[in-house]
Amino acid sequence: METAAKKHSTSSNYRNYIESKLSDNQDFQKLINDFKTLDFNEGIVRQDYPKGRNYRKSYLTLLVTQSLKSKDLNDFNERITGLLPVSEQIKMMNVLKDAQPYFRKYVWNDSELKIKKQIAELKKFKDLSSEMFIKFNKFYQSSWDREIPFYVTLYPIPGKTGSTMSTPHGNALCIGTLTDADDIEGTLSVTMHEMCHILYAEQNIDVQKIQEKYFEENPSKYSQLAYSYFNEAVATALGNGYAGKILNKGVLDKGEWYNNPIINLFAKAIYPMTEKYLNSNKSMDKNYIDEAIRIFGDTFPDSIYEYNQNFNTVNIYTDDIDGNYIFDNFFEYFNANNVGVSSPLKNISQSPKLLDDNSSFIIILDKNQKEYLDELKTVFPEIKNINYNRNIQNISFLDSKGRMIVLLFINKKEDLKQAMEKLSKHQKIDQRNPVQY
Repeated sequence: METAAKKHSTSSNYRNYIESKLSDNQDFQKLINDFKTLDFNEGIVRQDYPKGRNYRKSYLTLLVTQSLKSKDLNDFNERITGLLPVSEQIKMMNVLKDAQPYFRKYVWNDSELKIKKQIAELKKFKDLSSEMFIKFNKFYQSSWDREIPFYVTLYPIPGKTGSTMSTPHGNALCIGTLTDADDIEGTLSVTMHEMCHILYAEQNIDVQKIQEKYFEENPSKYSQLAYSYFNEAVATALGNGYAGKILNKGVLDKGEWYNNPIINLFAKAIYPMTEKYLNSNKSMDKNYIDEAIRIFGDTFPDSIYEYNQNFNTVNIYTDDIDGNYIFDNFFEYFNANNVGVSSPLKNISQSPKLLDDNSSFIIILDKNQKEYLDELKTVFPEIKNINYNRNIQNISFLDSKGRMIVLLFINKKEDLKQAMEKLSKHQKIDQRNPVQY
């Protein structure tokens, strides 16, 4: 249902398959619309962890973790009681129960034997994957206990070629696999990649604080951007690079490791260093992080001016536009690892997040535009000389901390799509003009 509703981090290949079967089915389309009204983006946030690590468990992660351990929908319903308001749980369960016959008919009935065959093949690599897990655990200095199991669950995507999507949730890995493909090694390297995300997230709080300090104290203007891509790039270098090489008898994959060009190139650039650390049984340290920052700057010299790269970690402020609507329009044009939405804009100049976070910011002025612009001038002297007029559509600039700040002037929510499209087309701020509007 996440895929059918076109949610972020779902397979376009899977979505196209679902649409080819059910786009004309009005009953199923109603289920999709009902599912879209459910908001799982909120979650549990630990304020004591480093800000750059954003230790957060969304309700979606908590739900998926339990779904992968449940034997059926009734078991799932019992396991999640207490996670959501009862009215939302009932609504979600009604949608899932009504959607299950469609899943069985169009996906599961033809995929069950194929998936079970892939699982049997994957189990042959159990000892090897365990060895790599131990090596990766040491590299990350993770606090993961070997007695805590990982649940690796495959879900079928009908077809032989196309995009897949896999995600980590707690101690559960949700791995999308093409039912007619024959790439067990590729599936296992993706599994190891997702496992790396969990090891990174479960580093001891002291390790996280030390590593964040390394990024903050590095004098490079690329340090924060490198930090925002670090988690994904290292997981790619380890899972798709190192593990892939081990599984393919010492041959490093010369193809694309990740479908985001920044992450793909960053991972490949840090791979030689990463392999040396693993072969020496070393943990990532200050030298590793400093070198990763240098490599990022050398590989992407214009990145600090580019919207897409800066939006990898971004906080979006709005007064009155629904968060899901913002997510849908944002992800249509940009890739991102970490996106947060906050509202309302009242007293935005006093927002601790706006004042202290190292992320980029998109501030949607959808009400009282002149008043909020004047208030933001007290925070950002870069825009103090800009006078409000109704023709302003956006203001983009780098502030004194080197953060990308974008103000979008939206008269009605339908204008948001056009505003995101315009940013995507412009791609970056002109280096000669530090403030553009």
